[in-house]
Amino acid sequence: MPRNDSEEQASRYAAFEQAYARTVAQRLEHGLIKTYRPGLDDGPPMRSWDTTAAYRLWCEKNLEPWLGYCSREHVKQALAEIEAEYPNPHRE
Repeated sequence: MPRNDSEEQASRYAAFEQAYARTVAQRLEHGLIKTYRPGLDDGPPMRSWDTTAAYRLWCEKNLEPWLGYCSREHVKQALAEIEAEYPNPHRE
């Protein structure tokens, strides 16, 4: 672990050199991870809706808020539920 600025800079440069030496295929392999997305990874590989409103309604009902496909209100509600369950002891 670096102890001063010059050691920190040397450590970062060494990490850069190591990453730069990798091939593009290796960089992609190390840089991308598979994340399970509830609702999206379940069911058919392709879906379609007649209207955007129908799509948005499906997202609200079937997807987790952290995926980012739901309304702001749904995100705020989910956040309030989490904060109620796990209160922050540092917040007034």
